Amino acid sequence: MKRNLVLGGSGTIGSALCKELKAHGEEVINLDIKIGYDLRSLNLFNFKEVDYVWFLAWEVGGAKFLYNADNQLQIIQNNTQICQNVFSFLKSTQIPFLFASSQLASYDNAYGVTKKLGEQWSHIINGSIVRFWNVYGWETPGEKAHIIPDLVVKALQKQPIKLMTNGEEERQFIFMHDTVKNLIKMREMGLKEADMTNNQWIKIKDLAQIITTKLGTPLELGSEKGYCVKIEANDTSKLFAFDTTLEVGVDNIIKLAKDYLKKS
Repeated sequence: MKRNLVLGGSGTIGSALCKELKAHGEEVINLDIKIGYDLRSLNLFNFKEVDYVWFLAWEVGGAKFLYNADNQLQIIQNNTQICQNVFSFLKSTQIPFLFASSQLASYDNAYGVTKKLGEQWSHIINGSIVRFWNVYGWETPGEKAHIIPDLVVKALQKQPIKLMTNGEEERQFIFMHDTVKNLIKMREMGLKEADMTNNQWIKIKDLAQIITTKLGTPLELGSEKGYCVKIEANDTSKLFAFDTTLEVGVDNIIKLAKDYLKKS
């Protein structure tokens, strides 16, 4: 039985990964700031008896968080401290690991710069790297929530749905359950580097229209042009399967959002 150390195992991807690993009969240790483990300073050597490390922990959120000028210093400070602590542990122990990067690595903001730093660090100490485009799943509402659960909750609460931009920017979205199955596949294949996405671009205004049509809510577009980093994935993306269509994934988020709102 494999023992997994999941750094950031209470996040959107991390929580789904922990469940999937346990379903495979593997042991999981979850370290996440949400449950009291601060990876900026935590002594990770207390958890070195593991077979594999999943490095998912990061200061991250949706566009409204990542592109807020007031958050840039916080993002740089927290992520560089996480990198220093975690990569020092990984270099010392030589435990096989996977670092979760992003399509936005190298993008000119604090998030992109720190993700590129993490990639370089991973290369130097012989870790594996996966780049996500946009992984979506249920998240509770808040400053860091990503666009799909954020719009769903607003629509269910009958709030006005007004985009921050004109919605012409394009994204690729992959459902978290498909994502974690592919992560385990990547580990089993021994891939050192991969782009994980479905290669299906959609405009943000069209995504918003899917949600507002399903929930009977009007949509108002903004006037500003949104950022678009339309980088194409490399051939490694073709190794992965994504069975959940965007329509089905949105229906899943709507169901979970309704359950959340009933309880809150």
